[in-house]
Amino acid sequence: MISRQITDLIKEHVADIPVQHEISFIQDPKFGDYSSNIAFLLAKIENRAATDIANELKDKLSKYPIFSNVSVAGRGFINFTLARDFLISQISAADQNDFGKVNIGNQEKILVEYISANPTGPLNVVQARAGAFGNALVNLLRYVNYDAVSEYYINNTGTQIEMLYESLLARINEFNDKPSLIPENGYHGLYLKELARQILDNKIPQDQWQNYLLETIIARQKDTINKFGLHFDNFVRESTFIPRREQVLEKLKSYTYRKDGALWFKSTDFKDSEDRVIITANGRPTYILSDLAYHWDKFDRGFTTLINIWGPDHHGYIARMHGGIKVLGFNPERLIVIIAQQVTLLRNKEKIVMSKRAGEFITLEEVMNEIGPDALKFFLLMRRPSQHLEFDLALAQKTSQENPVYYVQYAYARINSIIKNALEKNLSESTKPDLTILESDTEQALIKMIIHFPDLIAASAKHFEPHHLIYYLIQLATAFHAFYEKVRVITDDATETQARLYLCQCTQKVIQNALSILGVSAPEKM
Repeated sequence: MISRQITDLIKEHVADIPVQHEISFIQDPKFGDYSSNIAFLLAKIENRAATDIANELKDKLSKYPIFSNVSVAGRGFINFTLARDFLISQISAADQNDFGKVNIGNQEKILVEYISANPTGPLNVVQARAGAFGNALVNLLRYVNYDAVSEYYINNTGTQIEMLYESLLARINEFNDKPSLIPENGYHGLYLKELARQILDNKIPQDQWQNYLLETIIARQKDTINKFGLHFDNFVRESTFIPRREQVLEKLKSYTYRKDGALWFKSTDFKDSEDRVIITANGRPTYILSDLAYHWDKFDRGFTTLINIWGPDHHGYIARMHGGIKVLGFNPERLIVIIAQQVTLLRNKEKIVMSKRAGEFITLEEVMNEIGPDALKFFLLMRRPSQHLEFDLALAQKTSQENPVYYVQYAYARINSIIKNALEKNLSESTKPDLTILESDTEQALIKMIIHFPDLIAASAKHFEPHHLIYYLIQLATAFHAFYEKVRVITDDATETQARLYLCQCTQKVIQNALSILGVSAPEKM
């Protein structure tokens, strides 16, 4: 990685580099290629001006041949422009299938749990966002050598399941011309009307209605997940962990008390805003009891880090879970919670309402049918999950550079066409093309984007932020399209042609690898 090479050179002049040190990729090439914040960190330690430290280091680092220029910017950033010979040396390995893979994980076991929707109806686009993010994160972690496992937790017990069944009974009564009233907190979706009709048409015995309802919804959710291109290593059910609830209660004993007939967990001892009921006055366990039993099982399976991707209404749940995990005897820092915020879809400039209980929500399947799984994943990953996301369905269907997923996929398809054309002209690949002839500004800019890929992968994996690959792909596609418009790849000069074909192949490999991590296809033609 280039960042590591620059850091190693800085280490020759700085004995102890603070852990906060970062080498950042510079977006505007007129300021250089990479930037270091080392001077700011040393300024705090040495009680000196950052600009003075930066200028001293600039003079020392300028002697290294990998840089064509070292400069000080702003109040103390050290900016590096990479030398052309160094760029050529780095691009020479970029055509390998594993280019960009770095060993950060050392096969550490990480469990990523995501979507985990209640089996109460079709999946919606907020859950799709968690799905796209979770899938990309697992792929990214595996790419940097973590033993990452994906898991889906099915909440198949509890009050919501009872409300679902009562809502179904109301629909069945409707068909039988009996008095029917969907419960206040029940489900109004038309899918329940359809299921009620199936139950009656198939003459399913009444003692099997609830199981038929649950299993049908779970099967449909899994079918939607498969169509969306997500793969889960494990599907686990809440009911599996019911026997472990008593063990959890025993562990929590010192942090519980009785009030108003209910059993309360003193979660305020762990920075929660209020204590939480874990057993209601009528003896029903709340979600936290089952969730703690489930997370205990996760730790027992040997995972060192647990990553949960939760919906926007779960932020207040984090403190009580961390507290419960600590009481169980585990380090709560081993549980990392990522909140996937709301998604707003627009159609004809009107917001589409998503309310499962009102029965007025757009499903994941509907959006996929309209714009396709590739476009949906790409757009859902265009913001970090903590940010509210809004996107236009019309834009996602455009076949122009306005549509970012089309723009990136078209770059891949265009390269495929170039390579196919070269093969038709009997232009065989050179094992050692002369890359020193790649001197134009567009060629140099494309090389810089390609060789940045390993650093981007490492930084994205370190911070659990696969969305950075989206912006990188758009920049890489932009650099390639600019290169394609300015220079001819296939010319009468064999040396020139081989070098540019090699550059195209490197670009294609990186696009393919990045899209694969995101779970988006790389079509050979468009």
